[in-house]
Amino acid sequence: MPPPPDVVAVRLAAARNGTAAAGLDGLLVTNPVNLRYLTGVAASAGMAIVTAEAAVVVADARYLRQFEEAVCDLPQVVVAAVGVGHSYEGTVASLVAARAIRRLGVEAEHLTVARLAALRRTPELAGGECVETHGFLERFRAIKDVWELGRLREAGGRLAEVATCILPEVSEGRTEREISWKVELALHGAGFERPAFETIVASGPNGARPHHRASDRRIAAGDLVVVDFGGVLEGYAVDMTRTVAVGRVPAPGRAWLAAVAEAQQAAIDAAGPGVLPSVIDGAARAALARHGLAEAFVHGTGHGLGLDVHERPTIGPRGDHDGPVAPGMVFTVEPGVYVAGQGGVRIEDDVVVTTTGVERLTGAPPDAEAHEF
Repeated sequence: MPPPPDVVAVRLAAARNGTAAAGLDGLLVTNPVNLRYLTGVAASAGMAIVTAEAAVVVADARYLRQFEEAVCDLPQVVVAAVGVGHSYEGTVASLVAARAIRRLGVEAEHLTVARLAALRRTPELAGGECVETHGFLERFRAIKDVWELGRLREAGGRLAEVATCILPEVSEGRTEREISWKVELALHGAGFERPAFETIVASGPNGARPHHRASDRRIAAGDLVVVDFGGVLEGYAVDMTRTVAVGRVPAPGRAWLAAVAEAQQAAIDAAGPGVLPSVIDGAARAALARHGLAEAFVHGTGHGLGLDVHERPTIGPRGDHDGPVAPGMVFTVEPGVYVAGQGGVRIEDDVVVTTTGVERLTGAPPDAEAHEF
């Protein structure tokens, strides 16, 4: 279900105002995810030119009708067709010239060198300036609107239900790959469009690899098994990790599990409006340091969620470049411990920042003992 026209109108208005405030005559949108954010259309091709006054969506015949239907109730948006035998670059250049755009912002992280060169070679852009922008629309996307939060709350609840069904399946004798398949079937059964990423099932010593790919290794008694999975619902991604103790786990593993649960709760308790990401991350690291496990935590504490499974904000030691977290931001909280040759633990939940703290989207706090099967 695409966002309603009034939601899209607010997003477009913010993009137009932001373009003007940045001193740009126009912004060329080439990231398909940003184009979806501004129009509600998921397309593998398309561009948009955003100015202070209006927006022009540029599309070829494959997506022309979808974009026309999506923006038909938005008077300040028009759709321009890329004709057969013509290029996106040529069409964009003509539109830019017709609107006397001299300073055109481009999405530096998404417009390839080749396409930028093609734009600059067009006669219409001679004498104009292509200005690199970084995270321009992504900053708007970081604050979810009410409609988006509804999608993410629903998706988080469904993902928690998948966890309830799947975790008891993690048992001695089954392979990592078998569990991965069961997770993805459960995601489909819960109504997700697709997995948000390749499901991670890492048992025993494989748990020391944060992004291990599920293998044919059979789960053994005494293993810790990291199960990291996510789903996409109506375009929005959610992400969750649980670590399952299969049988009686040796004392070091039980200590890791308890320490990571403590670190996750410390980070959640630290989070709230106006708090810097590095402070949230630091709370998790301090908790692990108290257990002598600081060096075993090798990644950031979390990442933003939305139309991308990894987006702003970054919850880590270097995540302050976009400032403090704010109401409407949605991100993961996922501290972990990884010990080479032995195994690992990660616990992950999704939260949304409120006016007073954070709200957990993926169910009740995990209990270390509850994950022993």
